[in-house]
Amino acid sequence: MNNMNRFVVLLAPLAIGAVLSVPARAQTLPDGEGRDTYETVCGACHGADIVLGSQGTKARWEDTVDSMKNRGASGSDADFVTVVKYLSLYFGPSININTAAAKEIETELDFTTAQVDAIVKARTAAKIADFAALTKVPGMDAKKLEPLKTRLKF
Repeated sequence: MNNMNRFVVLLAPLAIGAVLSVPARAQTLPDGEGRDTYETVCGACHGADIVLGSQGTKARWEDTVDSMKNRGASGSDADFVTVVKYLSLYFGPSININTAAAKEIETELDFTTAQVDAIVKARTAAKIADFAALTKVPGMDAKKLEPLKTRLKF
């Protein structure tokens, strides 16, 4: 084996390790009320990857947060309530904008009554086809909808 081949054989494991340690793309938590509290309370023990791609009902997130508290997570009761609210909003179950009850849209997605009324009016006239169409419903703010995009079905 010549020197070049030895060099490649010796460096290959290092190169592979370096490639594997770099994430395919940087993932971050959605901006929103409670993100900072989540990062302070939960980020002390683990990264955002623990919730990214997860979904759960408010009850599931309450159970998860209670489990973390029982294992030593530190924060005030208000902090834990904020974390559950944040996780429930951004990592809750999918909501079909065209079929969900108005109250479900309001409570699950934290929309105002006026926003929900506009959605119901729009979907009664014609099915809301996709995210772009939802952003055109009067009273909807595309920037505020963006972090909820993964929860929305049409």
